[in-house]
Amino acid sequence: MATQLSLRSLRDVPVLLSTTLGVGLVKYAPGTVASLLGVLVWWFWLSEIRGFYQLGVIIAVGVLAVYCVEYTMRKHGVGDDGAITIDEVLGQWVALIAIPKTWWLVLIAFVGFRLLDILKPDPVGWVESKFDGALGVMLDDIVAGALVVAVLHLLIYWFGLGV
Repeated sequence: MATQLSLRSLRDVPVLLSTTLGVGLVKYAPGTVASLLGVLVWWFWLSEIRGFYQLGVIIAVGVLAVYCVEYTMRKHGVGDDGAITIDEVLGQWVALIAIPKTWWLVLIAFVGFRLLDILKPDPVGWVESKFDGALGVMLDDIVAGALVVAVLHLLIYWFGLGV
């Protein structure tokens, strides 16, 4: 699906943020590229702070993101446009909350999140169908990330992974 947003639309700061600093305008797999960027930001910054504070950052950025996405949708007359990728970054961050900083757990979180985000099994698909607007754009990715982090933390707890 081609985006209705363009480089010109990035002049608006909320659009710039909604598209993850323009990453959403890449031609192929913008959601995956944004998720990778989210992993990098987590690896080099968020992983260095405690889980509770990671959650605080995610909530603060999430509130800002809902505003930016709502603005972008309204001003440019788009729905859940493929160029809006801040939801992938936040969903990826949720999938990584407080997990040990090991490459293979991060890889599992990345792949798990992308699969749930693309395939949208319930409850991810259900959330996407029940909420409209910017909140709907954001919530399905947050639910996907929450499912992944729950499974990862159960695996870490049960099998002592990553410690």
